[in-house]
Amino acid sequence: MSDSMLEPSVTLVQKTAPKRRWLIAFFSYNSITRLVFTSAIWVIYLAAHGYSPLMIGLLEMTFHLAKFITEVPSGIFADLLGRRKSLIVYCLLGALETLFLLVPVLPLLFISFILSGISYAFLGGANEAVLWTLTEYSAPGDTQQQSVRYSKLFSLMLMLSIVSEIIGTTLGGYLGNIMQTLPFICHALACLLAIIPLLLLPKTVTEPRREPHERPHPILHFRKGLEAVWHSPRLLGLILISGLMESCGTTIYFFVQLQFQELGFALSSIGIIMSVSSLSQFGLTALAPYLMRRFSTRSLIFACVLFQAGGLLLMIIPNAMVSLVGFLTFFQAATAILYPTVSTQINERSPEAQRAMVLSFETGMFSLAMIILFPLFGLGLTTSAYSTVYSWTVLALVIGSLGTYLLVRLRAAQLRQSLSRLQQ
Repeated sequence: MSDSMLEPSVTLVQKTAPKRRWLIAFFSYNSITRLVFTSAIWVIYLAAHGYSPLMIGLLEMTFHLAKFITEVPSGIFADLLGRRKSLIVYCLLGALETLFLLVPVLPLLFISFILSGISYAFLGGANEAVLWTLTEYSAPGDTQQQSVRYSKLFSLMLMLSIVSEIIGTTLGGYLGNIMQTLPFICHALACLLAIIPLLLLPKTVTEPRREPHERPHPILHFRKGLEAVWHSPRLLGLILISGLMESCGTTIYFFVQLQFQELGFALSSIGIIMSVSSLSQFGLTALAPYLMRRFSTRSLIFACVLFQAGGLLLMIIPNAMVSLVGFLTFFQAATAILYPTVSTQINERSPEAQRAMVLSFETGMFSLAMIILFPLFGLGLTTSAYSTVYSWTVLALVIGSLGTYLLVRLRAAQLRQSLSRLQQ
């Protein structure tokens, strides 16, 4: 057999193997960082040390305030200096902030939550931007095929992360029974371990694409990213609705731990419930790429709003089993379908040079909503029942969703008018 006949297959293997290794390294890093042993118990841990729901809400607000302030700078850092560097900073700060929780006095808790917020800002858009770049190697020059490929890989990443969350939250409950601080120690070690697979990613995937003589201009970079969002009503709408729904989902996820404790569930049982919720998300996330091919983005987002509102309405009912059904089905379906849908659409519409920063706008909007929602939720629970607070949350979700829809329509109309005037 001639050498020329062998060359195509050899070249294909040479090109495919690195991609596979890169994906394995990237998924390994994500899976390790999602071993969040503290996820199901940190609110209970703080409550056991005498902190009220209001104080816990203020601490979480501090986290999101620090995250919100550093979102744009960290996005610029990722785009201009390297997305892998941004993820390594996230891991290092994640390990450091966990250690401050070992001594739960108020000043150290505030330092911990500030560091945690900054660390998640460096995760921000860099994580998804790296995965999008990886998909370019499997579908070069074909944006539509790249979007399909990305949605599948992103859902796979979420599913692997969910498996890690199931392991982490389940073990976290049992580790907390052995020693209260043990879940936090394990989380710090996991953050440090996650750096190893990141070092296996090549510079072509994680470093900025610019000429050697080209100097980074952070302010110009920020302005271009802001213009990209403002001149794309769909991109603007995706960022707003994502921030609204994800903040609602995250707030409920944490405070529902206290609700289940009041309903009589033991700490280990709460850990299992949170793990089952992750298992529910696993199955629903697997359906997301299929649903994205069958239904429009607008239809899926509308369904997600209905699912989240419906899940909350079921959780208002003062019955343990009904609340569990609402939390484990409809409420999980909303975030499981929304997250990959929004991520794919934002990446598809974002300019490559500002990709991480545009994605940081999304996570920044989430933080801004959490700054408002989390302390209000904690304050509400100090004076009102869960059913009352959940009812107000449903109302805020509906009003916010309608407001986002109207803003997108208004902005699209403004752009059409501007375009028509230019054409005249």
